[in-house]
Amino acid sequence: MLTARQKRKENIAEYLLYMFQVEDVIRAFNLDLEHIEKNLVDKFDVRDEVRKEMVDWYANLVLMMEKEHLRQSGHFQFLKNLIDEVERFHRKLLETAVDPDYGLVYRSVATLIDEFRQKSDRHAGDVETCLNAIYGYVLLKVQHKTISAGTQEAMQQFGNWLAALSDNFRKFEAGEIEF
Repeated sequence: MLTARQKRKENIAEYLLYMFQVEDVIRAFNLDLEHIEKNLVDKFDVRDEVRKEMVDWYANLVLMMEKEHLRQSGHFQFLKNLIDEVERFHRKLLETAVDPDYGLVYRSVATLIDEFRQKSDRHAGDVETCLNAIYGYVLLKVQHKTISAGTQEAMQQFGNWLAALSDNFRKFEAGEIEF
C-alpha cells in the first residue's frame, strides 16, 4: 500500500507493474487475508494505524478480486481503466507533439511493440502490450529462465519509452502539461 501510493504519484508504469505483482502475491496467498496479514503486513514495522490501513487495503483488494473473478488471472478493473487512460494520454501526446522528444522515443520502439503484440496474439494497445511484456520478462528473470539478448534489449527500450510516458503523465496530472 505504501509503495503503491508512492509509485502512483511518481511513475504510472511502475505503479501498474507493481499492482500486477500485488495481484499475483494475493493469488499466491490464495486470497487468504489472514495469510497476507501474517506474511506481508506483519513484516512492516509501522504504527498501528498504518498497519490497520494496510490490512484494510489488502482486504479491499481481496474482495475486489473475488467480485471480479480474478482468483486465477486477470487484472483489476480499475487497473484496466487506468491502462486505457494512459493509452489515451499516449495517443494525445503523439497527436499534439507537446513533447517532440516523446514522439522520437516512441517511434524507436513502435516496431518492437507491434512484434510483441503479434507474438502475444492479443489486440492490446501499446501501453498494455509493453506492460505485459515487461511483467513477463520480470517473471522469467525471477524464475532464472534464459532470456535472449534481443528480448533484454527490447525490454530496455520498452522501459525507456514507458519512463518517458510516465514522466509526461506525471507532469499532466500535476497540471504542467495541457492539451
